[in-house]
Amino acid sequence: MLAGINRCLDRVESFAMIVLMLVATCVAIIQVIARYVFNNSLYWSEETVLYALIMMSFLTCSMGVRYAAHICVEVLPLLVGPRLARVLQYLANILGLMFAGVLVYYGARLAINTLNMNQLSPAMRIPVGYVYMVIPVSGACMGLRYLWILWCMLTGKEYRPLSLGMSSAG
Repeated sequence: MLAGINRCLDRVESFAMIVLMLVATCVAIIQVIARYVFNNSLYWSEETVLYALIMMSFLTCSMGVRYAAHICVEVLPLLVGPRLARVLQYLANILGLMFAGVLVYYGARLAINTLNMNQLSPAMRIPVGYVYMVIPVSGACMGLRYLWILWCMLTGKEYRPLSLGMSSAG
């Protein structure tokens, strides 16, 4: 079940990144053309690009777990024995799972409180709480990734992080 969720999450994250990058790029290009060719600026373009970049930043947290791209201390497991190195792996993944839980909990509180205050973005006039929803969503995605890694470790299956040249099978 977790393997299927992991593959589905790979596809959803990749699609979301493509769409968000396309939106940010196209809106920025249209803004430059509007400003310098037509001498007219789009009032909502900067905010759209900013929100797309913020969403990309949070969504890539989960991708960082999948690709094993987050910062870590790699020398410590080499200095200790294999048993203690395994304990350190468990500890790192449990701490990552706890951090994901913090993102979900406090991110959801922030988004809900902001929605309850009816705070709107300055240019587009959309509820800012919807933008903040990316925080608990990214935390949930990270949590699923860490659960998958812990499941692989507990069941003795090999967990292989994706590299740029690999497909998302497994």
